Amino acid sequence: MTISTPAEPVAIDAALLARARAAGVDVAATCHAALVRAIDEAALAAQRAESAAAIAEWNDWAGSPPTG
Repeated sequence: MTISTPAEPVAIDAALLARARAAGVDVAATCHAALVRAIDEAALAAQRAESAAAIAEWNDWAGSPPTG
């Protein structure tokens, strides 16, 4: 099965979709929530990477002898 959005179609396993519907899962809401969480996690990962780079830069600078 394919769910079409204005942006792009997304393939979903038909058996998994049928199981979710049979279990009463709101598939659209679940997909929406998963995407929101994935976006938030990606933003946090980017922040962590920036922080790690800043810490590494600080450590390099702090460990360097004074110039001049």
